[in-house]
Amino acid sequence: MKKFKLPVLLTLILMLGSAARAEDRDVKFILDFISLGRHAPWYAALGKGYFKEEGLNVSIMPSKGTADAIRSVVSGIADIGFIDIPSLVASGSAGGAIKIVAVNYQKPPYCVFTLDPGANVTEPKQLANLEFGSSTSSFLPRIVQAFMEMNGVDSKTLKVVNIDGAARVPMLAARKIPSIDQFIMSEPAIRRAVTDAKPKCLFLGDFGLDIYSNSIGTTEEYLTKNPDVVKKFVRAALRGWQYALAHPQEAAQIQLQYVKALNPDIIAEELEILKRVAITPDVEKNGFGTASMDKMKRTVDFMNKNVEIAGDKLSAEQIYRPGFLPDKPVLPE
Repeated sequence: MKKFKLPVLLTLILMLGSAARAEDRDVKFILDFISLGRHAPWYAALGKGYFKEEGLNVSIMPSKGTADAIRSVVSGIADIGFIDIPSLVASGSAGGAIKIVAVNYQKPPYCVFTLDPGANVTEPKQLANLEFGSSTSSFLPRIVQAFMEMNGVDSKTLKVVNIDGAARVPMLAARKIPSIDQFIMSEPAIRRAVTDAKPKCLFLGDFGLDIYSNSIGTTEEYLTKNPDVVKKFVRAALRGWQYALAHPQEAAQIQLQYVKALNPDIIAEELEILKRVAITPDVEKNGFGTASMDKMKRTVDFMNKNVEIAGDKLSAEQIYRPGFLPDKPVLPE
């Protein structure tokens, strides 16, 4: 057997390590918006080395919103995306190429935010005759109106006011609008913007709106060509969700390494709230990412029934691809 001197052996080891790293698969992952505290689980997977352990070199890209994320995945700008299922269904045939492989938001994150003192909306019946700052081009007002009908409230009485997304919180704080639509994870930022009142969230998921929301999605073509890459990505990502939700302070510090402009306290607070959306009895039993075809059908049917669809309507069978979750479930800590 040939013997190597120590410097030669070290060189060989380094060369082998470099070769292994060179074989890491590049994966471009796009968020549903700019990087916010609610996105810390993805950065936890990156910073903790979970993606690297799977042989993946993942880059996380911000987007202008969920429609932008869908377009980016469909066009190949991104390989995998954080895709909102209601938005995907609302896009109709334009999003037909995307397949969902794991569900992160087990509950929809939608809130009607008001102030106390102020409109102080705490139950669905108070939505009647309410001025609601949202976007007339968004499907969210239609979801709120369908939610009202589910709860026996006349949806025609909701007064939707078209307000740019960036202006909604300032207008709420200035009492120029009594209510706005925002994700539940926005509460820490709203609380800091409003100094003379307490923000109140009417969380639609607590009053009967039982649908899925943001999930891991990719195209049929990418899934067919790279099934192992997708499985590895999902496994590593869900470990990031497990870690971040169990260790919000640590996850905040990890995210700050990549997104320095964020406030670590807000990141940690958003993660605490995110647990309400991401951890359900199904997740506690079956692990992060779990999905059932029955609830997927309810989600798709709800959107097809209540929102104007662009082009052909999609079905649950078209958009959902089971079989990509880890063999050993990633359970909440």
